[in-house]
Amino acid sequence: MAWDRRTARTYDTVAADYDEQFRDELDSKPRDCELLDGLAVRASGVVLDIGSGPGHIGARIRAHGRPVLAVDVSLAMAAAAARRLDAAVVAEMAHLPVGAEAISDIVAFYSIVHLPRPRLADALREFARVLEPGGHALLSAHEGTEDVTVVEFLGHQVDLSATFFSLDELVAAALGAGFTVASAERRAPYGNEGPNNRLYLELEKR
Repeated sequence: MAWDRRTARTYDTVAADYDEQFRDELDSKPRDCELLDGLAVRASGVVLDIGSGPGHIGARIRAHGRPVLAVDVSLAMAAAAARRLDAAVVAEMAHLPVGAEAISDIVAFYSIVHLPRPRLADALREFARVLEPGGHALLSAHEGTEDVTVVEFLGHQVDLSATFFSLDELVAAALGAGFTVASAERRAPYGNEGPNNRLYLELEKR
């Protein structure tokens, strides 16, 4: 779709600079690390890193000895993730090239922001499809109600859209997709982040 093509073009353009800028971002995000480590400890099989970027998030899980498959709409980002993780594929998050109930756990950190609001439910149903019964998904997003257009990113001219979500909106979409919500929380931004609160959902497939 046009939205995904625009996102792919942007991240193909900025991939090298993004990797340089954000590869160590978890060093200053303790809550993110706690949640990722918790998922890694619980995981029993392959973890799917959806919207993986260059694989720096999945690498945190991989460090615990869990196999991680990266999925990203950007070819350049998937190529970078493949160097850090077990494998990577180029695909949209609402159309995952994975069989039903084939995945132990999912992490989608700050990637669902690149979904148009009406497509959130479709993506979460797809997450549920590929998860094994009792499998877990860990999502994060920026809190808000607005749709944002970005025209400059990391020194490049881009055409990128982002969607901010409310916590209630994410919870409702997750329940509708067949998940139970283990936890739903927000945190204030750290000093090196933008002004929006961060949202986290820990989900279990019913």
